[in-house]
Parts: sequence; structure tokens; C-alpha cells
Amino acid sequence: MIFGVNPTKDAVVIAQATGSGETFVIKSIRSIQFQARSGDGLNELLQRLVVVFDLSGRSRRSTIALLGSSSGRFKSSVEAIKGEAITELAAAKSGLPVVRVTAASLKKVLGCAPGQKWQARAEERFNPGSSRKNWSHGAVGAAAAAFKIAEGQPTGIRSAIISPCAVATDSREGNRSLKSTLTARPRSQTGLRAST
Repeated sequence: MIFGVNPTKDAVVIAQATGSGETFVIKSIRSIQFQARSGDGLNELLQRLVVVFDLSGRSRRSTIALLGSSSGRFKSSVEAIKGEAITELAAAKSGLPVVRVTAASLKKVLGCAPGQKWQARAEERFNPGSSRKNWSHGAVGAAAAAFKIAEGQPTGIRSAIISPCAVATDSREGNRSLKSTLTARPRSQTGLRAST
């Protein structure tokens, strides 16, 4: 199962898909509305995303294809960037890998004609004749991101899945950051520094 995810200004759109190439199928599209003005709204979004990823992603090896925020002239809204960050946090809580997909990389995988925008090609390919009920601008990006991962195209760096247990705890030092855990000198079984 691939979760194509496209955070927008007021919603996180998720396209659940399976297969690749000619067998690529979008099973469902859902839009989770959110308000980025308060911590409560973002926390509710986090909880809802965790439920979606846990219910559908645990039964099979699932991947989240996250359409990354744009920068430059056509940059994404602050709300969309917050939605992206919350999506990555929900993925980490659910133990699912995240593959970042850039909008610039979608033209090639979708097979766009010269001068054709990837959004128009994705609309043609995944919603011919406007047949889908839940289709939106956000669904276009979510479906295209899922398709790119299904096709096995080179993508961005996979996000690391960091278990909550990864942060080491030492009775004398309390919680330490993951960075300090990775760079700390080796310790013997007694908790004292080992000689190197």
C-alpha cells in the first residue's frame, strides 16, 4: 500500500494506492481538514493521520509518498508546510517510511507532453472524465506522488524512522539527544566509559 500525501493550506489529502504501471490503482482518496492556527488543530490532525496510517498501513508493507512543499516563486503556504511536518511526525509514530517527492520530478514519471503541466497530466491519467467524487487539486498531487513511488523512480532521501526508545537514558545524565547518543564514547556494561 502506498499513501500518496499532499498537504495543502487547509487539508492533508491522502490517496491510498496499490500496484504499479498498468496495475496502479487508487483505492481511496480522503481529505483531512485542519486549522493550523492552534496547537489543538495540529494535534487533532496528528491523531487523525496516525489512525489512518495505523489502520491501513500495518497490514502490509506501506510507504508514505509525501509531496514536498514548494519553495521559490511558487512557494507553499505556511499551513501546508505545517501539514507536511505533522504528516512526517504521524508517519514516525506509525512506524512507516516516508519518501519525499518533489513536484519538479513528476513531469517525467507521468509522461507529460512538451509544455504540459504535471497537474493536467495527472488529472487525465487518474481522473478521466472527472469520474471521482473526492477529486480536488490536493488529490492530483497525492495521486501523482503515489504513482511516482509505485513506479520506483528515484526520489528524495527516505526519512529515518526513529523509535521513541532510540533516545538513551542514563540515571546520572537524564535524557540525552539522539545526536549525543550517536556520538557518545562507548560505555562498558557498568555504565562507566569504556577505555578506547
